[in-house]
Parts: sequence; C-alpha cells; structure tokens
Amino acid sequence: MDPTVPWASVSDALTFAVSCVTDDPDPLNEREAADGHQYVARVLRAVSESALLTFDPARPAFLPMLESVRFLGASGPDIDYDVAMVAPGVAHRVEGRRGGATFVGITVYGYAGASGASSIVASVDVDDIVTADGTFAYDFDHPEAARVIVRQYFHDRATQARGEWTISRTDDAAAQATDDAAITPLPTTAGIAARVDNMAGSLRWNLQLNQLWSPELRATPNRFVRQTPEEIVAAVTNPDVMYAFTWFRIAPGEQLVIEFTPPATHYWALQLCDRWFQCFPDRRSNLNDSQCIVQADGTVRLVVADGDPGDAGPNWLDTSGHRLGILFFRWLHADPEVLPTCTVTQG
Repeated sequence: MDPTVPWASVSDALTFAVSCVTDDPDPLNEREAADGHQYVARVLRAVSESALLTFDPARPAFLPMLESVRFLGASGPDIDYDVAMVAPGVAHRVEGRRGGATFVGITVYGYAGASGASSIVASVDVDDIVTADGTFAYDFDHPEAARVIVRQYFHDRATQARGEWTISRTDDAAAQATDDAAITPLPTTAGIAARVDNMAGSLRWNLQLNQLWSPELRATPNRFVRQTPEEIVAAVTNPDVMYAFTWFRIAPGEQLVIEFTPPATHYWALQLCDRWFQCFPDRRSNLNDSQCIVQADGTVRLVVADGDPGDAGPNWLDTSGHRLGILFFRWLHADPEVLPTCTVTQG
C-alpha cells in the first residue's frame, strides 16, 4: 500500500464513529443501539460514495445529495440540496430554471473543514431574482467562499417540479477552466490521498454533529429555544430560516405534546431525529404545514410518541422506540414571537 494515501485516518475515524454510538452519555436501548450502528454504516457509505465523485473547486459542478446522504446530518426530508465546492475570491455564476418548489435559495459558505461551515458569506432567495420566464442568474465573488448549496423546499414532491441549474466560473481563467473540464483527468496518488482524507473528516463531522449543534441543551430537554442561522452555522444552516430546537426525552409509556400558533409563513416543518441527527425516510420523522390539521383558533397540536397515539390524526411523529433525540422547527421567512411549548403526558 502506498503510505502517502492516508487510509489509517479512515480507520481511526471509523473507530471514533463507533465510539460516538457505544460511548454516548445516555443509555441505549435495543432500538437506539441498532439505529446508532445503522447510522455509522449509512455515513460510511455516504462519504465513500462522495469520495469517488469530483468535488473540484477548479471545475465547480453541483452534486445532488445522494439518497444515502439525504437523511443524515439533520437534512430535511422535504428538502433537496445541491452542493458545489468553489475557489475563494473567484467570480461564479449560478443560473437555471426555478421550477415549482415552495422555496429555492442559494447560500455561499466559508468553511472550516471538520468544524463545518464557519460563516454565511452570501445568499439569495431565488424568488427575488427570478424572471418572468422562470429563469434566474446569480453572481457571487467572495474571498472566503468555499461551498455553495442550492436548497429546494417542497410541500409535496409528487406535485411540485424540481428546478434545474448549473454553476460556472466567470473569472478571467474561466475559459481555460471550461476547456480543462472537458477532459476527465486521470487519478493521481495525491488526488486520491486528498479524497481519502476528506472521507475521514466527513465521517468524523457527521458523527460529532450532536457536539457541534447545541450539546448543552441536552441537560434541559422538552423546551424549545430559538436559534438563528448564524448561531448554529457549523451545521450549514439556511439564512432564510429561523430555527426552534430542543432535545426530547420521554420515558416508556410517555408522549410529548407540542402546542403552538404558527407564524405567517409559506412553509414550516417539525423534524424528529435521533441523538445523532439521523432522520428516518421510512418512519414518520417530519411534518410540514400542508400535512397538519390546524385548530379553529389557529393553533396546532402535535404529538411525539412511540407509534400512532390514536387521537392526533395526522399530527404525530414517531420516536420508533427512541427515548432521547432531537426536535426542531424550520420557519421560512418568519420568527415566531412565542415558541412552541412541550408537555409530557401518559400515552
């Protein structure tokens, strides 16, 4: 084996990832332990797939979040993410067709590697720049730019068409970069070493997200706090969204009742994740405003329970046996004056 390729770093990162499950400070029941080890496997698959793809700032291109990545790192089931790496201080353009999503936004981040995003350096709501024919173009050039994400929020994927876009350099070297992009470069040891090292860093980042995103709030569960995108930017947040966050903790036979009055907004959602910020595509782990029943007085009552509580209609999320985890609201272009309240009741 070529010693310049840092496979040992992946082995060390995998050991670290498993320890994040087995050494969690709260006890694990059978379901939690099984999902924790599944999470390690899913992250390993995701970062391995990503390592085989070109994430080259000299040849920027959007990589849609792979299906294996979609429910990791607190990614929203209603949200599509297209990600590109860019070179700092270089002029770029994102252009395309908006599509029919509820929201489309572009965000440019400064990045700090294993620590996640370091800052939001530019952003735009595409509705502010879209033309009458549904197309748009967005130019940016920032000395700290490192990563670009285009987000689409959907109320109903079955009826809303996905948008399409590309990213390109528009600096003086853009023509040469375009010519170079037409030629697929052969792999080099240095290039593979960089990708392998990135695998290790990505594996570590995903498994320690619960240490980057408000770990101190684990001590005061079942109480939502307001979080701005800037406060939790390490989690690669959306500047068009205000967040309300809590750890949840319930005992066997208990359920959590959440009550609130939604603010005026085109989209809100409540997402449930386990303690590693893993969301489940095959379980009831996300509800948006189009899926919930609103009471006659404008309030909403949601129930978090281990299985269907039977009296909540569509307004419930499934813990799937987890006694500890994460809940957070996304409020698009809104900041509620009064945050949701939580009450623990007997199921």
